[in-house]
Amino acid sequence: MTPIDRHRVLRAMSPNVWDFANRVLYDLCRDYPAHADAQVVLAKVNLIGRVYAASIERKRPRANDETSDRFYRRTVAPLIIRSGIDRWLYKVHQTEPGTPEALAAVVEVHGLTTSLFKRISTLEKRSLASKYLHFHRPRHFFIYDSRAVEAMRAYSSLLPRSSRSSHVGDNEYRKFAEKCTRLTAFCQREFGLSPLPRHIDNLLLGFNESET
Repeated sequence: MTPIDRHRVLRAMSPNVWDFANRVLYDLCRDYPAHADAQVVLAKVNLIGRVYAASIERKRPRANDETSDRFYRRTVAPLIIRSGIDRWLYKVHQTEPGTPEALAAVVEVHGLTTSLFKRISTLEKRSLASKYLHFHRPRHFFIYDSRAVEAMRAYSSLLPRSSRSSHVGDNEYRKFAEKCTRLTAFCQREFGLSPLPRHIDNLLLGFNESET
């Protein structure tokens, strides 16, 4: 069976029942893009993490006397505010989505954010980093999770192999972002359609659903 056709891409680009919930998060990050106010930082990281089942405290070992509220106030907010994440995002903002320069910046910034979230939680938060960054730069960052990675395998025959590691950023996300970029280019070349990262996520998750 052909893993992709124009109809499937158009369906992924069409409105769906999750658009309103996602729009709330897009608007939040658009209206409050900076990471200087603890209230704003906590609202963004908490809401995005919980809506996408990837909260920063999930599965994190905690001290006996540490509450979730204390963790967010004393650890999450201060470390994100001091991290330089606004400078990282600005670097991505200066690139044109879909270009090699943009992909390089996306991989680098995702790697920095993953490292930041690991310092905060002591756990690998590759998925949360991709989702958090996506809502701040929705035209640049692809959404990574295990379901999307599994679905991408269905398109492997259509896409070139990932490049070798450049030792910049998170290698797993780099390979995934490269494939998403090439899948986007495939849709442009074959169908005259330009899906955004959100649409690529819909396409990947939609493939899983169509096979069950």
